[in-house]
Amino acid sequence: MTDRKPSVPDLPVLQKWMQSVITHVDGVVAGIHSPESQQHVAVDASQIESVVTPSERRTSVQRLEVYAHAYYARLIECLKSIYPLFAKTVGDELFDQFAVTYLQQYPSQSYTLNRLGDRFPEFLEETSPTYRTDQWSFEDFLVGLAVVERSIDLIFDGPGFEGQEAVSPVQMEGISPESFAEATFEVVPCLRLHAFPFPVNDFITAVKRDAQSPIPEFEPSWLALTRRDFIVRRVPLSRLEYHILYGLVEGATVAQSIGGALIEVEQPDNLQADLAAAFAKFASEQFFLAIDVQSERTAG
Repeated sequence: MTDRKPSVPDLPVLQKWMQSVITHVDGVVAGIHSPESQQHVAVDASQIESVVTPSERRTSVQRLEVYAHAYYARLIECLKSIYPLFAKTVGDELFDQFAVTYLQQYPSQSYTLNRLGDRFPEFLEETSPTYRTDQWSFEDFLVGLAVVERSIDLIFDGPGFEGQEAVSPVQMEGISPESFAEATFEVVPCLRLHAFPFPVNDFITAVKRDAQSPIPEFEPSWLALTRRDFIVRRVPLSRLEYHILYGLVEGATVAQSIGGALIEVEQPDNLQADLAAAFAKFASEQFFLAIDVQSERTAG
């Protein structure tokens, strides 16, 4: 770097330089010296006044820091809009700490802020004190809460099946047991399945009624998320229902899905009744677009 006063760049170059400076995760000074900003304007902090003039109250760097703080404040508000229940649960101060650290580790790389929070649950999991252990902690509950909120956001913005007819319980009743066992299902594109070590869905329901609801104790839970009539629905599942549905989502036959579920779950006393109730529930919740019986697809 020479002491020669750098020439003032044209507006497009200056805009790119300023963006790289104020969005740098280590602050404005580090942003000024970063390779990205240097390729636009080769200036160091001692020469910054040749690019950004100081005001009566602030130096050039301080003026840039105003924009940097506003930029990160906007990102934090965006994250909060994606994870409102998470933010309410941990409080604004702790949420801001989570958000700033997350943005430093996973800075925005997309032209749209809709993708800003994609890795927030992953970040929470990686920073949990019980990460990759057999123990459970409060942080694991927070991970589950964030996972649900992220899924809800993705389902709301993603593809659905509005305008299409789903498979009804009546349609399944007309299939012979033998054919039904070998059937496969096409699930709706907005269906997502989750398993948690805490009753996350129960907490969400409770906190919507009472903001002071206590954090639940450890208790495994299973949840399906879907969208009907442009409204995201939360459908609690039993462990048996979850594992059967998981197999169907993966493309397994009904018999294969039930067999896989019974590896994970102790066989109930009244298996046939439980299976009938499970598939009636799946159909009534409109989880299926079509059922393929003996290679002859019957659309819903």
